[in-house]
Amino acid sequence: MQDQAENLRQLVERLNAQLGAEKPIEPHANCRVIAVTSGKGGVGKTNISVNFALAMASRGKKVLLFDADMGLANVDVMLGIVPHFNLAHVLTGQKTLAEIITDGPNGIRLVASGSGGVRELADLNDEQRNKFLNALFALQSQSDLILIDTGAGLHRNVLAFVLAAEEVVIVTTAEPTSLMDAYGMIKILYREKKNPVISVIVNMVSNQAEADEAGRKLTILARRFLNLEIDYLGFVLRDQAMIRAVKEQKPVMLSAPNSPAAISINRLAEAILLGKSQKNNGNLASFFKRVTQIFGSTV
Repeated sequence: MQDQAENLRQLVERLNAQLGAEKPIEPHANCRVIAVTSGKGGVGKTNISVNFALAMASRGKKVLLFDADMGLANVDVMLGIVPHFNLAHVLTGQKTLAEIITDGPNGIRLVASGSGGVRELADLNDEQRNKFLNALFALQSQSDLILIDTGAGLHRNVLAFVLAAEEVVIVTTAEPTSLMDAYGMIKILYREKKNPVISVIVNMVSNQAEADEAGRKLTILARRFLNLEIDYLGFVLRDQAMIRAVKEQKPVMLSAPNSPAAISINRLAEAILLGKSQKNNGNLASFFKRVTQIFGSTV
């Protein structure tokens, strides 16, 4: 972990130097970009992302869901839809960004990245990159909220998205190993970002007491050892309706909207929408610019 953190420090120093030497991209719309991530796999991160998108859309928000899990992209599977094109088709010039967007339920829209699609952004020349970033401005102007479903773990392709995002939601379970992996992600964000905005959700718990104890442990660790305040948003109950929803490829917000899990997700979605960062400077084009520079950096 120490070697990895040192490599990341060097990487982010280079990124900050590059960004500091360039004129920043100004926000084109009042649009929040939130990365949903986890310290390890198997905690239900993608399920949370998908159902968050649906819950927020049901509140009248224009939501774009970006599947950035390049190792195990399965947002489309959980939604029961089949995207015909992904980000790789845009980068090769076969499609425009608008043409690869897939419409989903509740009016949400999905961008599938495809295997390695985002990595190829680092190899674009200046003209190609500017064209792509301009397309992102148009996409951002049509969205209130963009959820980035990252991969799981502390791998480089995951951290590129997490470090680039202004707001990060970390999904964990109450298991000790999951909590420590979540804390590992918090430590990296603390070391590599200035004033990170971090929220934590405890998933698949039996009751509120179990969740609150897990959330308390993380907030105490962050406060005591990092002098960092993180926001424990709440929990999602373990629910057979959620398990059935995954098998049926129909999110629980649609298949069982009155189930304990769906009620939990609705409450968390409301908390996220109400807890908007005071920075108010979400910018999808700037986000992807940071992502591509992280991928393009070497350590």
